[in-house]
Amino acid sequence: MEEIDIIHKTQFGISFFWKSKKDKLQVVFRDTGFFLSVEEVKLFQKNVIEAVEQGCCSQCKTPKNCKSILLKTPSSKIELAVSKIELEEINTLLGATLFQLDLKKYLEVCAN
Repeated sequence: MEEIDIIHKTQFGISFFWKSKKDKLQVVFRDTGFFLSVEEVKLFQKNVIEAVEQGCCSQCKTPKNCKSILLKTPSSKIELAVSKIELEEINTLLGATLFQLDLKKYLEVCAN
């Protein structure tokens, strides 16, 4: 863990910078890692919000756990099948990551 600077961590996932590569950050959840720019993280969160609004199939007996929602990732060739609960967790992780990055930027401006 010495090679990374953690941005945010939950039981569901983690976001961090590699110390050797500060221009992009790593977001990891569900055994999947995404190496993204800040703009791509913002796009990913927008996709999560759109997927939440989409909902799952009408016949679903367990709508919160059903993995019938396709989440677009920043890569145009990859979509993830996720549940409503996972969407909430992903949204929390991405939102907290963006908040921490904005807070860090704000504190750096205030320090100068």
